[in-house]
Amino acid sequence: MAEDVRSAKSTAGMAEFELVYEAPDCVVLDSAYCSMGRMIALRACESAGWAYHDATTLLELVPEFGVTSEDVDAFERQFTGSEPNVDAVRATVEFQRISEAFHIAAERAIAAGPCLIHDRVTKSFVEGLGYRCVSAMTYAHDLPAMRVRAKVSPLYEDLTSDADLDAAIRREDSIRRAWHMLHSETTVWGEPATYDLMINTDLIGRDFAAKLLAQLMCPGLTH
Repeated sequence: MAEDVRSAKSTAGMAEFELVYEAPDCVVLDSAYCSMGRMIALRACESAGWAYHDATTLLELVPEFGVTSEDVDAFERQFTGSEPNVDAVRATVEFQRISEAFHIAAERAIAAGPCLIHDRVTKSFVEGLGYRCVSAMTYAHDLPAMRVRAKVSPLYEDLTSDADLDAAIRREDSIRRAWHMLHSETTVWGEPATYDLMINTDLIGRDFAAKLLAQLMCPGLTH
């Protein structure tokens, strides 16, 4: 039914319409491969004065676990192009070792002050620690631009055909999707309902996306 909002009754004073946004303690950012998520996250953190964390920096916080980036890469490559048997993978010693390392690292990172964590934890995990959290995801659909970005990576700089580059992008996304599946009982990687904010970087670009995230971190930020 059509509704003329100009004739609607006033909502002044109604709490349901006047929620005041409160800055989070942590932003968790997932990103589709080649959507510039890491670049956007770093710029947002620089503007907001927040700490930035991803797999590499988190592992530096938990040296006692002995988990390396190479360990994580080897573990994740088994999910290239396929969905994991969640129960079977969760039961493995390697999954438990790597997951515990990232979880302890994330706890230490957030306890040290406001931070953005790229890819490695879920909103429910952060909230379970008692912190306020905003979840976001960057995504893109412009394949020609994504192919150019993929070739900037040392992993794929030797690929020459569009088909090979497209396959590489799909493989990277399948790994990120599998990681999320293994760490969440209730949400799906890449689905809008999983996130508080979905950012189409084809539409708003790297710089404006970073400004948008920085504003979420620090409402009222002017630069």
